[in-house]
Amino acid sequence: MMKKINIAYYSTSSDTVGPFNQLVNMALNLDQKRFNIIFILSNHLVSNQAIQRLEINGIKVYSLESDNFFNFFQLFKLIKVLKMNDIDILHTRLRRCDFYGNIASIFYRCSVINNIVDNHNDHFYNFHRIFSSFLSNLYSFSLKFSTMIIVNNQNNLLHYRKLGHNTHLISNGVETDLFSRNEDSRNILSKKYNINPTEFNVGFVGGFKKVKGIDLVYEIIKEFKSTNNINFFICGGGEYKKQEFLKEFSNYNNVYVLGHIQDIIPYYSLFDAQIYTSHSEGMSSALLESLSCKVAAICCNIDSYANIIDKEMGFIVNRSSKEYAEKIFLLKNNSSLHESIVISSRLKMKTKYNFKDISKKLTKLYLSI
Repeated sequence: MMKKINIAYYSTSSDTVGPFNQLVNMALNLDQKRFNIIFILSNHLVSNQAIQRLEINGIKVYSLESDNFFNFFQLFKLIKVLKMNDIDILHTRLRRCDFYGNIASIFYRCSVINNIVDNHNDHFYNFHRIFSSFLSNLYSFSLKFSTMIIVNNQNNLLHYRKLGHNTHLISNGVETDLFSRNEDSRNILSKKYNINPTEFNVGFVGGFKKVKGIDLVYEIIKEFKSTNNINFFICGGGEYKKQEFLKEFSNYNNVYVLGHIQDIIPYYSLFDAQIYTSHSEGMSSALLESLSCKVAAICCNIDSYANIIDKEMGFIVNRSSKEYAEKIFLLKNNSSLHESIVISSRLKMKTKYNFKDISKKLTKLYLSI
């Protein structure tokens, strides 16, 4: 019988960070007959839906109890967990975990796979520009100890291969069985917010952050000040502009600023369209999830959106509130076009982005090390 490979996934836990949830789904879709799997959190253990899914499926979760980049004790804790579980492969995601995972491999010999995602999620942008540059250089140095890099877009693939790293492309995925449209959810939430289930609902899911284009969301909603039967649901964490939202739209009867939603899945069934406005984005988990739930996408013209959305699945527009408004009205008033778009979106998620296929690609990479 072939010896099982011991794999540790290492990330930072959060309900709102797509990269963390992506790594959880990778772990859950691996064949546990071939792999022994554990999950290591860099930060304190806070029970949430993703953690519960890991534990229900028999995957042990460890916490290094470190909530910042500069707590170097997390390195020693990480090495201890790796040794305790005789880990063969450490699969990291998010830059802090990439860095400490690579350094840990100097002291505990195992293969390290860095799953690199978009820059705007890393911690370095919270620091002064000069210090940020220092940390970026330190991170780049740590990549010398990485066995393999996984990226989710062609630009990063070319970039890291040019630097001489062993780099492979595996896209983000979506649990298409979990993220599927449910009309009962739509009816329940329509009743909760006292709206007619036949009204057209537009969603925004993301942080109240400049990088997420929250300013543009603000302007898009203003285009609908005197419009009936089109509602906006703003879901996300962070405080930037949140109070301004609440104040500005307090007299709008079609704007719902909900803040962070613990379980977003039912809300995708409430939405008919979703707007994406980021200035910078990795391969958006929210986009894949909503497409799987038959929500039409209207996205600004950046590569991470354009690489997913084709003309049959939604719209790529300029950063213009009027262009977004035009597409929202088009989808609302042309039900056959809307239906065609959401059917195409669901089909593409099932055939190209489902985690079962992604786990097969991952398994092949793990076995190649």
